[in-house]
Amino acid sequence: MCFGLLRGFLRCTMKNNNSPAHDFCYQSLRKVSRSFYVNTVALRNPIKDYVCVAYLLCRIADTIEDDPVLSVDAKDRGFVLFKHSLSSGVPVTGWNAFVASLHSSDDERELALNFESLLDVYAAFPASIRAILKKHVYIMVDGMLLYCTKLEGRRETIENFSQLDDYCYYVAGVVGELLTAVFSEEMDIPPAALAQLQKNAVAFGLALQYVNIINDYSTDNERGIVFWPDSCLRDGMDVETPLREMSRRCLDYIVDSFEYVRYIPRKERTVRGFCLLPLFFAVATLKQINKERTAFGHREKVKISRKRVRFIFFFVMAFSRFDFILDAYFRRNVAFLRKYLRA
Repeated sequence: MCFGLLRGFLRCTMKNNNSPAHDFCYQSLRKVSRSFYVNTVALRNPIKDYVCVAYLLCRIADTIEDDPVLSVDAKDRGFVLFKHSLSSGVPVTGWNAFVASLHSSDDERELALNFESLLDVYAAFPASIRAILKKHVYIMVDGMLLYCTKLEGRRETIENFSQLDDYCYYVAGVVGELLTAVFSEEMDIPPAALAQLQKNAVAFGLALQYVNIINDYSTDNERGIVFWPDSCLRDGMDVETPLREMSRRCLDYIVDSFEYVRYIPRKERTVRGFCLLPLFFAVATLKQINKERTAFGHREKVKISRKRVRFIFFFVMAFSRFDFILDAYFRRNVAFLRKYLRA
C-alpha cells in the first residue's frame, strides 16, 4: 500500500508539459541512479531541476574518471571536451567520438551522447544557478584529473587521511558546497543558519564518500586502486584496525552532516528529506559493515536490507520536520556505532 502511494505521488510529480530535453534528463536520471531519482523528484521546483541537472553533469564526469581502460591522457582529453562543452552550451567537436571510446554502461553512454539535451536544460536556468553549477563541476573535474594522474598515472598511493580528505573533497565535498549554494539561492535561510550550512557542507559530502570507499574496498582493489590511506594499512596490522580507523573518521563527518541537515529550515521538508535519506542510508551501511567485520574485515561489500531501506524511507518522509524525533533516532544509531568502534 505504501509503495502504491509512493508510485502515485511520483506519477503526479512528473505530469507536466516539459520539453523533450527536460524529460530526457529525468528519464536518464532514473536509468543511471534509481535511488537518486526517487529522492530528487520529491524536491520542490525549481530546486528539483537544478539538482537533477547537477547530478547528471557530475555523473558524466564520474563516468570519465571511473573508466577502467582509458589512459590518464585520454581522460584528460575527455575532461577538456566536457568543460568546453559546458562553457559553450553545446557539445564541442570530438565529444561524441570520445564518448564512443568509453567503457561504461549503456545508460551512462546514452546520457553522455545526449549531452546537448542536458545543456539545453542547463541553459534555461538563471545565470546565478548556471554559475554555481559550472564553478563546482569544474572544481570536481580538475580534482578528478589530479587524482587520476596521481593514482593511475604515477601509480602513487594516498598516504594519509589528509590526502584522502582532499580526494573526497573533489569528488563529494564540493557537491555539498554546490547544494548549499543552490539552497541559499532558492530558500529563505537566516544568516546564522546559512553560516552553519556552509561550515558543514563539505562534511556532508565527505561522510557519504567515506562510506562508499569503505564499502567498495574490494571493487576498487580489483581496479588496482586503493583509496584507503597507507597510514591505516600498515604491514602486520590486523584486518579490523584499518576499518576501525576509517569508520571513526567517517563517523565524525556523519555527526557534522546531521548538524548540516538540522540547519535546513524545517518548512523545507522535501529538502531535508533529500539530505536525510542518503545520510541515514550511509549510517545503516556503516553499522552493517562494522557488525560483520569479524567475519569479513573490510573486504566484502555489504548491502542494507530492503526492509531497512523501506523503514528509513518512510521514517524520513514522516518525520523530516521533527528535530526531536530525528535527534533520538540519530543519537541511538551513533551510540551503537561508537560501541562497535570501541570494541
